[in-house]
Amino acid sequence: MTPVVPSPEASAAARWWANELATGTAMLRRRFTAAQADRFAAALAELIDQRLGRQAPQQGSAVTIDCDYRLHPLLADAAWRSGLLVSMYDLPMRTYMWITPGRVAVSEGRAPEEIVWAA
Repeated sequence: MTPVVPSPEASAAARWWANELATGTAMLRRRFTAAQADRFAAALAELIDQRLGRQAPQQGSAVTIDCDYRLHPLLADAAWRSGLLVSMYDLPMRTYMWITPGRVAVSEGRAPEEIVWAA
């Protein structure tokens, strides 16, 4: 079976969160290796693709992922699937990401929204 390549949006979003695990400055973060971050990114990209409705994306389809006093279910599921113990303290608090076809934007902390990927 040929592996499914995640959409560019899903890959960009997942890579952003994975980079935060490996190199971010979250409150009480554990140290995750690059290999662990890669496993996390692969699992998260697959989950985001499923949520975006990869088979028939809608113009208005969107996924929002956040870390604010809890770990978003998609982040928790990606951690579980990749065999990692990730908590809300391992990622930046008060962070929101919006993923839509052709665009990924994030607001880290209370910073203004920043586009991290666009088609």
